[in-house]
Formats: sequence, C-alpha cells, structure tokens
Amino acid sequence: MKIKPSTFLLLLTALLLGGVTLVAVQNQPQNQSQGQQASQSEPSDLFAFTEKQVKTLSLTTPLRSLKFERDAEGIWQMRQPEQTPASAASIAFLLDLMTSGTSDRTFTVPVGQQEQYGFHQPFAAIEVTLDNQETHRLIVGEYDFNRSFLYALADPSTDANTDLKVSLVSPSFENAVNRPLAEWKQTASEKQAAPAASPSPSPGASSPSPEASPKPSPDPSPDASPSSASSPSPEASPASPAAPSPSPNSSPSSP
Repeated sequence: MKIKPSTFLLLLTALLLGGVTLVAVQNQPQNQSQGQQASQSEPSDLFAFTEKQVKTLSLTTPLRSLKFERDAEGIWQMRQPEQTPASAASIAFLLDLMTSGTSDRTFTVPVGQQEQYGFHQPFAAIEVTLDNQETHRLIVGEYDFNRSFLYALADPSTDANTDLKVSLVSPSFENAVNRPLAEWKQTASEKQAAPAASPSPSPGASSPSPEASPKPSPDPSPDASPSSASSPSPEASPASPAAPSPSPNSSPSSP
C-alpha cells in the first residue's frame, strides 16, 4: 500500500509534536524540583530567643484559644479561657520546641499555594512576646506527604502578596499543642512541688536560732549557784536549832 505524501507529512508532524510535548512534560517537573532544591537550605534554628525571655504565650487551635502569662514571681498563669495557675511542664515542652527546635529544610512557594500546605486553616498558631516586647509567630500547617514533618511558617510576613517561606518542623509540635484543657492547668504534683520549696529555707533559718539558745542555757546551769546557795541555807537551819538544845541541858545541871 502506497502512502500519500500529504498523509506522510501529517504523520511526521504529529510524531514531532508528540515528541516535543513528551520532552516538555518530562522536563517541567525536573525544572520545578531543581528550583525548589535551590531554595532549600541546611537545617537551621526556628528562632533566636530563649525560653526564659518569653513573657506571654498565645496558642490558637481549631479546638480552643489559650493565653498564658508569667506573673511577678515568674510562675505561668492561664489567662484564657480561665484564670488559674498553668502547667509549667506543658508550656516548657512547647517553648522548648520553638527555641531549640530546627527546621530540616526551608523553601519558598507562591502565596497562592498556601492551601496545599494547610496554612489557610492552620493546625496551630503560636505567638510569644519576649521581655523586650518583641513578638514572634509560628504557623503550623499540615504534614508532608510521608508524615515525617509538619509544614510551618516562622515569623510569616504580614504582606498578603509575599511568597511563603515554608519550613519543615518536628511532628512533636502536634503533641505539644493538641492537649486537653486539663493538661494546660497546673497539676496536683506541681501544686505539691511548689510549697515544697518554701519550707526548705525555713529550716536553714531556724538552725541558727537553736544554736543561739543552747549557748545561754549552759551558762545558767553551771551558774546555778542560787540553787546551790539555797541548799546550804537548809543545812544552816538545822544547825541553828542544834545550838540551843545544849543550852537548856546546862541550865538544869547548874542548880
């Protein structure tokens, strides 16, 4: 069967177009991955502040909103949704992830892709205020494809048109923020530990007082001369009646 030249040209054109399309499709993901790889960085710290610098902590999850504050003595207090002493252990666990935690990788994506990472309805929004009045925010989104990390935004820009700098953070953030309300309150063991610290200085303070008391006590005991002086006084009293007894005996003998 003989093929017409026009048909042959059409087939050749179709093959060429198909090959170009296939090459373009194969190269596009590679270019995207290369561009994303170029924007990735080495593991880095999420924040530069320390746990002791934090004065207030706000946490918003799909379940509730919580606010905590250190009082004048440095003890954490819950301000919302209740006014009660807070669990220092639960707060310390969350702050430790923020201050000592690192981002495994960081990359930039267009702001229009925030829904792909769960930032439009974040898993948690954390905000802290430091003793120098600085504020820092961490927005925690969804898990990555293999659930090894959580997507997060550290100190995101307030400009809605700015690209998102996405960080991969530890999945421990889920356990740190996803707690029942009771676990954010001070526990019974923490209540017992708090007064246990107060008696410890008291014995130290009372120790000098007993040392001072025994010193004056031995002085009067050896100097209990008043008691010894009183003992000879009764001995002298029987001696005085013994002296008059011979005087009457001599009086009858004389006549």
